[in-house]
Amino acid sequence: MSGIDRASPWVALVRVFAGFLLLYEAVAGGWWKLGTLSTGPNPEWLGPEAGVAIAEVSERAIDEGTYAWYALVLETVVLPYATTWSYVATAAQIAVGLALVAGLWSRPAALFGLLYFFPVFHFGTIRTSPLFAVPILFVLVANAGYHYGLDGRIARKRGSLARLSDRVASLSWLAPPRRSYPLLAALAALCSTYYQLSISGMEEGRLALVGLELAVLFGLVAGGFVLAYRGADPVGIGGDLLRVFVGYRLLQEVFVRTEPGLNALPGWASPMEQAAVFEGIAAVHVAPVAAFVEAAVLPVIGLWVLVFAVVQTACGVALLVGYRTRLFGTVAVGYLTLLVALGFVRLAPLVLVSAIAAATLGGRYASLDALSERDLDPPALPEWVAVPAGALAVVLGVTGIALGVEPGGYGETTGAISLVMLAMVLGATAVAARASGSEPTLADRPRGASRSIDTPNR
Repeated sequence: MSGIDRASPWVALVRVFAGFLLLYEAVAGGWWKLGTLSTGPNPEWLGPEAGVAIAEVSERAIDEGTYAWYALVLETVVLPYATTWSYVATAAQIAVGLALVAGLWSRPAALFGLLYFFPVFHFGTIRTSPLFAVPILFVLVANAGYHYGLDGRIARKRGSLARLSDRVASLSWLAPPRRSYPLLAALAALCSTYYQLSISGMEEGRLALVGLELAVLFGLVAGGFVLAYRGADPVGIGGDLLRVFVGYRLLQEVFVRTEPGLNALPGWASPMEQAAVFEGIAAVHVAPVAAFVEAAVLPVIGLWVLVFAVVQTACGVALLVGYRTRLFGTVAVGYLTLLVALGFVRLAPLVLVSAIAAATLGGRYASLDALSERDLDPPALPEWVAVPAGALAVVLGVTGIALGVEPGGYGETTGAISLVMLAMVLGATAVAARASGSEPTLADRPRGASRSIDTPNR
């Protein structure tokens, strides 16, 4: 099987998993909107009070001193029409999530998703917004709908409707010419510099981190255009963008955002602080995990803190510079999966979706692995994995839902949420593994790739 054929299941896995996470966020996440059968819709997003949530975060951003141009947008465009924007935001999130899961018009959906999260960044929501935006950017760059998605299936059909759908899905009519890539890279670098320079002027810590996150993201976009101009393949570019971002984010959670919690990663937090987090986990998690935490974690919490910190730091550094990407990426995926299973159900799943792409597809460019010409073909995803992964996903998902998932209830229903998150990982794996058994065609591959993943630009 060629490199691009082995890459396609991983692209599909990341796309489907990202779609699941977006849909979960709309139903029961921290910014939940639809709610569950027991709660009904969130009245601050849908119904008579629609617009309240958007108005509150807009006013908070203005009070905390967000960017002057963004404050003007909030005052003139958002706040007067907060109710309308509330419904638009809900519909957009659901539509993008469904499009990614199905692989239908994934590239337009990804572009729309980025336009959705860009203004959300500036509210000061720096915990989750970048972690949603980065895999969505990967879907856009890799044209992920053509990797075992409906976009690829439709492209193989004949007829005017199929051709029209293919034209919309590929966005070929909107793609800038290759000669413009250096200019686009320069513009992205200027945006990165702007946000970098804005950090010192932000009094509120959250807004300073907004500047940091956007400086990093625009820097990655600039690097992506440079790689594309030099002939790198889109999947490899996307994998490397996620590799660098995951490395950066793991290190940020170690050295910048050191406070522990279910909405964070452990990092270098003190044993006392970590013990309090795990005591809370033991009180609300499912019985087997609670027993494990009480018997094997809390008595030696100092050792666990050291393990968490060393693993997170080592993986962060290795992924950032692209050293033995497959090894450290796999360790990072295992580490994040363990955190999800233990109850770290807010940030860890969002980092995990990007880490999967980094571990399997990253390292081909701008890395120590590329300089050493290390073999970085994507690992195979066996088709036989589909049945056990799918069956376990159903068991965990049904069990989690039966236990009860409270929207936004990361402290009260941690165990149920943990099971649902693991079910989404396994479900996406099952879909990708099942697809890997079929024979990809040219229609399954991303449009506009200037060279195959088999012949990377060294």
